[in-house]
Amino acid sequence: RYGSKEMHLPGDNSAEVNALYEKMEPHYQAIISSVDYILNIAELGQGQSALLDYVLKIRANETEFLKYMDNIVFQYDHESNTKLFHLQVLECTILGIALLVLAFEWRIVFKPAQREIKAGFDVMKKNEEYLNQLFETVPTVTILFDAATLKVVKFNAMAVQVMEDWLGLCLNEETTFAEIMRGVDCEANLSGRLLEKIAAEKEFSNLEVGIAEDKIVLMSAKTIISGERKLYLIGLSDITTLKQVATFDSMTSMLNRRAGLELLNYLFEECSKNETKLALCFIDIDRLKFVNDMYGHQEGDWYIKNVAQTINATMGEQYKGIRYGGDEIIIITENPSLTEFEQKIQAIGQTLYRIGHDHFKPYKMSISHGFAVYPNAAAKYATDLIEEADMNMYEHKKAKKAARPTEGVC
Repeated sequence: RYGSKEMHLPGDNSAEVNALYEKMEPHYQAIISSVDYILNIAELGQGQSALLDYVLKIRANETEFLKYMDNIVFQYDHESNTKLFHLQVLECTILGIALLVLAFEWRIVFKPAQREIKAGFDVMKKNEEYLNQLFETVPTVTILFDAATLKVVKFNAMAVQVMEDWLGLCLNEETTFAEIMRGVDCEANLSGRLLEKIAAEKEFSNLEVGIAEDKIVLMSAKTIISGERKLYLIGLSDITTLKQVATFDSMTSMLNRRAGLELLNYLFEECSKNETKLALCFIDIDRLKFVNDMYGHQEGDWYIKNVAQTINATMGEQYKGIRYGGDEIIIITENPSLTEFEQKIQAIGQTLYRIGHDHFKPYKMSISHGFAVYPNAAAKYATDLIEEADMNMYEHKKAKKAARPTEGVC
């Protein structure tokens, strides 16, 4: 946008290009701001539930951002073609005049024209290099296909690496659209259906496409006419990671609040329909606020991670953990053995005590917990189970505090 001496980019953009940059700026800043919030979410004191909002904000602004990037690329291409045309006309005109008056006007006309033509081609070359640099810096996999042969015409460096990682494919100019859009076994003729959509709509964005068994991407496409040649510009963004982030809490590797509540509601309905049992344990990490205030949030994060690791290691696959809040964790299981469930929770408390002792922590690592079991007369919804277990957890916490009145804040 502003040029770069190191990259030999002039930065002397037209008013049209500058206007596109201005329109793109708010979306770019919104993405950067959301990333900053995500990177600093713990320091800002926001819960992990806020993470999804920022991720969705990034995705919402990404579409507009990429749209303007496409428009900028096409504007540069248009301006380069226009300058080339003008220079070619100028060259032919000047050369014609020079031939007529060469004998007596060589010094007056031909030599200045030669300098001007060279300068014009230098500008054209710089613009072409600028366009190539811009193509390479688009933050997505970007591939240009010939619409007639459906073979690759141009691609950026990111596309080379990503195609190798995603599909084990060595991307080159012989690679076809069908080889990239191969789909999975259950999705026959994916490439054909996508080509039909491109032909019908000319342009679309943010289409979820499963290009491999474990790879879902957001696809954007645009039909481009370059002279007599029709091209398809394809952009691919990986959303598998975004889906992972939207489901699991990064600090604890447990289900986040949204995904966890969806699972709990589903299991509650299934148990209600099949007349089976469901047990829930509400866990509160003791003294977490005290640890954060006294020793800092980094120490508090260490405490949370060790509690989560201990729970994950102790409970086993039959039990599902949910990061319900900052210091709150829910564990659920179907067809429970309550005796076994209680023994595992007790074992977690003992392990945490040993961890704190072995690491010479100035505070006692422990948890308070409360159980709720379905079916029972009071629980008509999944949230009723959470409230019941939460109340039982507070009773447990109060009992411990009464038994140890001189201990630190819970």
